[in-house]
Amino acid sequence: MGIYRRASILLILTLFIIGCTKTPVTPTKCEPNPPLTQLEDTARSFSMGFTRWPPEATVSGIGRMNQFIVSHGDLTALHFDGGVPWPEALSDSSFPEGVMNEWQTARESIPKEHMLLVSITPLDWERNALAPYWGNSTNQPLPSPWSGHALNHPNVKTAYLNYARRVVEYFHPDYLAIGIEVNIAQAKSPDVWRAYKELHRYVYEQLKKEYPQLPIFASFTNSHLNGLDGGDKAAQVREIRTILPYLDLIGLSVYPYGWAYTGGRVEPFPDDFFQTALSFGKPLEVTESGVPSQSFTALGRRYEFSETYQREWISFLLRQANVHRFKFVVNWAAIDFDRLLPAIPSGQQREFALFWAYTGLERSDGCAKQALAVWDAYLRLPRQP
Repeated sequence: MGIYRRASILLILTLFIIGCTKTPVTPTKCEPNPPLTQLEDTARSFSMGFTRWPPEATVSGIGRMNQFIVSHGDLTALHFDGGVPWPEALSDSSFPEGVMNEWQTARESIPKEHMLLVSITPLDWERNALAPYWGNSTNQPLPSPWSGHALNHPNVKTAYLNYARRVVEYFHPDYLAIGIEVNIAQAKSPDVWRAYKELHRYVYEQLKKEYPQLPIFASFTNSHLNGLDGGDKAAQVREIRTILPYLDLIGLSVYPYGWAYTGGRVEPFPDDFFQTALSFGKPLEVTESGVPSQSFTALGRRYEFSETYQREWISFLLRQANVHRFKFVVNWAAIDFDRLLPAIPSGQQREFALFWAYTGLERSDGCAKQALAVWDAYLRLPRQP
């Protein structure tokens, strides 16, 4: 559904988080918790977790997020989609202070008992050009000559390999994605896609020599794989098969709603929803996902949602994950971030933010949603990979 547009919102949120304030939380009276969900499954194959997307730009908001991730997951997902320190990575010199500060904060936040997914990408937010420069802040203009480099330029290959290696040495992840939603490039810019494939193969082969036990892969949007949102299903399958030897896993970005769907959402959820991804014969995992729990109007269209629909989606997703032995499942937002909306400039940016503002499993007022009972029921199951 063009989920990459979320990144423009992320930049704004990052700026507010840097200057976050201490705001007292007013207790909210929540409805009684639903009864414990009973499952037919007796074990799960997958880890479960969230990214570190905050519910509000306050110290208490960050604290709530941290506690929720600890209490409701066994995996943390770090998602670095704001650029690469290209010149420093090429020379293998010290990274900018802004990079290292964010890395340090992220590393210190990881619960020590959690599995760790780290996702990086050489592509920009639109997935059709080289990623921007990450200096003392993310998403800076590319300096010369990087602004003229293709993804398969020798210096890009060297720099991105050095960057990926530095990520591994700093975070020691259990899973490493070296590309995010990369099949969007195949749909939007075939030349960029061809260059990406060359870069991906090079970085994969070099990293596997040094870290043979580390699962290395890329993520793909499930909507494009299924021929939606501008994707050609046959072309997607054909092209992705050319890089299968350089993918230990298939990562999926899964948002079953938005402008790509005639009714605004998938309903009912089809049993073959993941069939295209399964056809590759590789282990699957969900690197990011989500569904809103309440209705909203954005970009001139009304989208109807409810907690019931979100609960049904979480039930479907986790059931499918168990049936097909997924490695992990990530719900992008732990807690709704509607309290951040007033801080986002009105207009298109705020309307885009609405697409994800209510995808958490807890409301911004601290009340659990129906879907959380299903999520926690799976989390309580013993994990049997």
